[in-house]
Amino acid sequence: MPALPHYRRPPLPAGRRNSMRNRSNENNYHWDYREYQGNYGQNPARRSNSRGLKIFLITMGVVVLLVGALCIGASAWSHKNPQPENPSIGNDQLEHLPEIDQQNKPEDNVPDTTEDGLLTPAGIYKKCAPSVVGIVSYGSSSTAQGTGIILSENGYIITNAHVVSDGEQYEVVLQNGDSYDATLIGADNQSDLALLRMINPPEGLVAATFGNSDELEVGEMVVAIGNPGGLALASTQTVGYISAVQRTITTELGYTMVCIQADAAINPGNSGGPLINTYGQVVGITSSKLVEEGYEGIGFSIPINTALPILDDLMQHGRVTGRAQLGITVTEVSSNEASYYGIPMGLRIVSINSDSDVGRQGAEVGDIITSIDGWAITSRGDCSDILAQHQPGDTVEISLYRSSRTGRGQTFTITVTLQGS
Repeated sequence: MPALPHYRRPPLPAGRRNSMRNRSNENNYHWDYREYQGNYGQNPARRSNSRGLKIFLITMGVVVLLVGALCIGASAWSHKNPQPENPSIGNDQLEHLPEIDQQNKPEDNVPDTTEDGLLTPAGIYKKCAPSVVGIVSYGSSSTAQGTGIILSENGYIITNAHVVSDGEQYEVVLQNGDSYDATLIGADNQSDLALLRMINPPEGLVAATFGNSDELEVGEMVVAIGNPGGLALASTQTVGYISAVQRTITTELGYTMVCIQADAAINPGNSGGPLINTYGQVVGITSSKLVEEGYEGIGFSIPINTALPILDDLMQHGRVTGRAQLGITVTEVSSNEASYYGIPMGLRIVSINSDSDVGRQGAEVGDIITSIDGWAITSRGDCSDILAQHQPGDTVEISLYRSSRTGRGQTFTITVTLQGS
């Protein structure tokens, strides 16, 4: 490299030069460029190339090892996940590819009846679904939806009492989606049955066919058609088998009922819909209120032989007649309430009808019924079971508990003549 030309800074005035020199000396900083020049401009001694060669050889060795490892890994992966030898298909091979053929099912491949003449599930649906309707019950603060069965061509509709219990206006929705206003003819909470009638029903309503529920056998196939979850899932069919007949259960209101047990799925919204046998006959009326919560495949239906006399009463009288009753309304005294207030469990009288013999015999509102004819009473079901064994005009003995202001209650017995409903 050629030597740099010598550069001399123009001289500063003496005073400024001395000042700058003194300042640079204080900081060990030399202003004069020549003092820093040293060997700059001269070629330094050549270092040995052996060190660079070593670094190059080491680097190449590492690269060779890495490439080898990658090749071995790729080979092992290809053996584990073999790839097709020729993934691409040429035009000359396209003509050998299979064609996907889609066909409609044969018209006679899914019969509506079996060889024995019984309806298949598909046949049951075709025959019975037009007789199933949706029910909408409009209350002052809520709306309920359920299922109904067309009882007659002039617009009588069967459903559950709990579907319409809080309603003020009612609507019936046919399978084709047409809706019609309806009026409530009557309801019976004890049997959970109700009867509606469509206002200005259309022509061509398909009334259901009713069978004999006493002829049901365990293992017999049945289907349920309804609106699980409401009208969004209208006309849903589920298939199952009779699990038990004459099954005694207690309803949410405390009434005892003898029901049909089946494993066909019954969900909220199915209430009031039909349970149908393989002859296309309605043999039961489903109720989600009778479903055992926490269990799968257990649902209950009201036998049609039990329902029809009650529905006939509702149609003719708007209520169930011939049923022995006390002529009072009651609420249940729970075990917690009894323990807290130191009173017995039973039925507390809330109101007494003016024509009830209970009031004439000295009972008062607030009295607690503890037994009837010697049988302990702790629920409405207990009371209804006993009354079901009697006819209007029969007499029963009722034990009552009456609280006092002193805290000491008294128990006494009255004899009451039952009245008809």
